[in-house]
Amino acid sequence: MAFFHKKETTPGGSEVLRHGEVRRGEMTAAVTPWAGDIERWMDKAFPGRRTHVWHELVSEFFHLDVCVMEPLPAEPYYVLYTSGMSALPMTLDNLPHGGKKYDYLRRAELLCYLPAGWPVAAAGTSADADEAAYWPVRMLKTLARLPARCGTWLGAGHSVPNGDPMRPFKGAEGFAGAVLYLPDEGSGPRRVLPVQCADGTQIMLYVAVPVYEGEMNYKLAAGADALEERLRALPGGAGFIVTNGRPDVSKGEL
Repeated sequence: MAFFHKKETTPGGSEVLRHGEVRRGEMTAAVTPWAGDIERWMDKAFPGRRTHVWHELVSEFFHLDVCVMEPLPAEPYYVLYTSGMSALPMTLDNLPHGGKKYDYLRRAELLCYLPAGWPVAAAGTSADADEAAYWPVRMLKTLARLPARCGTWLGAGHSVPNGDPMRPFKGAEGFAGAVLYLPDEGSGPRRVLPVQCADGTQIMLYVAVPVYEGEMNYKLAAGADALEERLRALPGGAGFIVTNGRPDVSKGEL
């Protein structure tokens, strides 16, 4: 199936891709061969945490699990990360030279942070979840499958609105999209490098940051770096930890 990508450039220099046809369920669910590498890497990056896995029962394109690392007294936040997105290489055709010089970007996994008080137990599985608790998990899964469904890729600085026109995630308190940042560049409470697998494969890691509509528009106008700076200015890492009611950093001076 051919995919139609309409390119636009915003005043802030951000490239916007509007995807046309969407592929659904055409592929046998693949399984990442690097699940063990990813687990060991995250255990090393966030030592001393207990981890449990929400296993996916029905999969599209690839089997996608969400691993939940529990908070610590000194680090009062959950770490959620995907394990499975890396099963399929992302399409880099819209990059110069067909993306060949950027092969290291083809495989990725996502993570996000939830405050220690988040009702994780109420999230359960998508079949019986409290949507107010589950929506960050749904966001991760939707983002993880976007490259396979639309024949595209995700990388640092990319933003994905929830729908067109943009609307808040069901169950969220105003967050209406996500922007991806590199957790190895200070975007988050702890520096996390890309996964280096035993066979030499590199898997990129991106932290998915939910944003308000105003922040999404600010990013498109001023650029991803400008929004990142404002998110970093919030105390206690609140800009990168999913926090209901956090300030809208697109408004006024910080």
